[in-house]
Amino acid sequence: MAQLGIYYFNGTSFSTATSVFTDAALTTLAPDGYYSNAGIVRQQLNGVLLNAQPCNSCAVPCGQGISAAISSQNGIFNATVDVANDTGAIIVYGYWGGSIPDGVDIIYNGTHYNRWTAYANHDTVTLVDGAGTTVDYAGINNQGTGLPTYLGNENADLVADSPYNNTPSGGCTAGDQPQNYVYNQTSNTYVAQGTYQSVTVANSQVGFATDTSTPSSPVFTAVIPKTNLTPTGIVVDIYAPMCSTAFSWDLSCPAALRSWSGSNPQNTDACATPTTTYYFAPNATGNSLPFTVDTNTIPNIGNFVFKASDGSVYLNDTNTLKYYITGGFALGVRNGVVVSKATCTGP
Repeated sequence: MAQLGIYYFNGTSFSTATSVFTDAALTTLAPDGYYSNAGIVRQQLNGVLLNAQPCNSCAVPCGQGISAAISSQNGIFNATVDVANDTGAIIVYGYWGGSIPDGVDIIYNGTHYNRWTAYANHDTVTLVDGAGTTVDYAGINNQGTGLPTYLGNENADLVADSPYNNTPSGGCTAGDQPQNYVYNQTSNTYVAQGTYQSVTVANSQVGFATDTSTPSSPVFTAVIPKTNLTPTGIVVDIYAPMCSTAFSWDLSCPAALRSWSGSNPQNTDACATPTTTYYFAPNATGNSLPFTVDTNTIPNIGNFVFKASDGSVYLNDTNTLKYYITGGFALGVRNGVVVSKATCTGP
């Protein structure tokens, strides 16, 4: 039987770790038994962790927003959401605070999703990576890594203070390992687990809204395609390695995205006849729940756009700008994001 206490694991997350230890140096294996962390239960047998199992009874119903604030501490916050036996696009909205950025990794059916746009992205909001390079969407250089994408207002200390691998002692200081928290549906709070893990943040994981953006920290948007009835559990991991954080997020139940009629892709903004049905995910505004979702019927600048109603195929997911004509407007699309919108030219 595993004993209650502070434990450590190797790897970047408990779900992928191979063993649990009793010391931060990872030299002494913890006793065999069952360990729970971040909504995952795993048995350690002969010093090796067996397959991870989600804690389904801990799941939050989709459509129920979650907010949290923690002062003078850091953490990794885990929640499991029940997205029901439906198919469609799951839209995630998140406000990650005004000054302390947070990393987000969403795991569904074994796939990690960390691709985000934002309200007014490419309009009054500019997204940059950790090196200050403008990007079309947050996480553009972080796909396929299984690592979180860090969102919110620009803060150079996030990367400068990395790695966060110091053993905590007393109050939180820069570079400390964050503690693991799991959301408890009954108490409606994140509960500290007494375990810690190291975090490293690279420039490629960053998708800040710059200090000159308006608003300075917009609501970010992600789309998770649910193409099958099962599985029904989706995991939301929020990484807050800097001391103190506050965030709010909402994950919708799966449904078809909004549709719009557009032309075939073209190299110029010349007017053309819409011939094809496409789809988009609206953005949202606000700094607390519930967020105000945009009501536009054709895509705005900053919207993710898709070929499929479940969000499984992005429109023009390339670095080459293409134009789609709709309602007299030429939408410039690049890397699956509307980056420009203006009246089309010509007769």
